[in-house]
Amino acid sequence: MVTRMVARTPGPVDLLIPLLTEPPDLSVLQDDASWKIIQENAGRYGVAALIAYAVRPHVSHIERVWCDTVLIDNWRRYERMLGHLDYVLGLLASAGIPTIALKGPLLARRYFDPPFLRKPSVDLDLAVTGQHLARACEVLVNAGYIQDRPIPEAQAWSHHIGLSNPARARLELHFKLSHQAVGIPVDEFFERSVRCTLPSGRETQILGPADQLLHLLLHFAHSRFGTLFHLYEIRRVFRAEPPKVRHEAIQRAIDHHFCGVLRMVDVAFGVRWGERFLPEDLAVPSTWLNWRLNEKLYRSFELYSEPGLALTLRTRLRARSLEFQITDGLSEAFSYSMLLLRTARFQFAAGGWGTAKNLTYGPGYSTPPSRGK
Repeated sequence: MVTRMVARTPGPVDLLIPLLTEPPDLSVLQDDASWKIIQENAGRYGVAALIAYAVRPHVSHIERVWCDTVLIDNWRRYERMLGHLDYVLGLLASAGIPTIALKGPLLARRYFDPPFLRKPSVDLDLAVTGQHLARACEVLVNAGYIQDRPIPEAQAWSHHIGLSNPARARLELHFKLSHQAVGIPVDEFFERSVRCTLPSGRETQILGPADQLLHLLLHFAHSRFGTLFHLYEIRRVFRAEPPKVRHEAIQRAIDHHFCGVLRMVDVAFGVRWGERFLPEDLAVPSTWLNWRLNEKLYRSFELYSEPGLALTLRTRLRARSLEFQITDGLSEAFSYSMLLLRTARFQFAAGGWGTAKNLTYGPGYSTPPSRGK
């Protein structure tokens, strides 16, 4: 019996990927329908500026209007976020509070040229140790920020505490790197942080190269293998760093029991880039559900992470079941299950289960279609 393979209809991501390679494959621009799909979806997947920058020299004068609109908007948003970051770092430095700037504008300056090609940040992430967390919140509240919730409540089920200000970017103070209450405390990363100078001359700390790659891996997994941009960024940083840094990042993920994350990133690289992420000379221990970590599971994550998907109770439970499958062992699975129970209690109490994904769109960024709840 001969099994007939049915070709999968190319989706938006399939059309965007060729333009994100080095050098970009411009053949997709020859088809007007494909180019329209690219324009409509590049912003949804966080890669509009990267696409606009890559294709601008190769499209007509009329099409360059879209490219320029996207690039100018990204530049303005990048500069605005950089200014907000400078202000907040000044507040915390004046109070003697050590911080690490996570992701955001400084990551853009480190790995993107020009920096505004990175997907615009919707908030600013800073690492603050547990011993300095209360003081940091006090300083920011006195400066006009509104704290989302009490610190003990945040520490019970989250990895950060949020603060908002009507005139400035939202802040997230991370006391753990990611993965809610089961994540890695940020304390160890201060020992390996490196100095960075902002355009204003202000100095701050950022993650060391291996820790930066580790953070991107964990953030990608914690966002349930989110947008195409996050996968692209991991690949960009991975390729920019020497093998020693790559090995260090992978080894630290192993040491902290995130082997499931490593294996799923490896699957994602294979599905979307046709490449391996894990080096052949570095053995990654198998997880307790290792046989489940395959392309089918990754595409389930992709389906959940589709921009604009309504986060109803049903979809949230589905996402949690996917996350459960990439835990390393029974002890991690148990800890994750206990965390889910605590999180569910807080979410039900706050009435926050039936929400949509919080995405911010600018010029050239199409609003995603509505989904039924």
